[in-house]
Amino acid sequence: MALRAQTANTPSMRLAAKLGFIEVDRFKAYGAQQWLGLWSQAKTPGNL
Repeated sequence: MALRAQTANTPSMRLAAKLGFIEVDRFKAYGAQQWLGLWSQAKTPGNL
């Protein structure tokens, strides 16, 4: 699963980290810095 959010959106960035998304890339789009994260159920601590 992939997630994209603006880095300035602190609540979204905090939620992404809490859900276990891992940063893959940062890029500029729509005039703002964006963050791309990936999540895999196999990578979460409870499923190792």
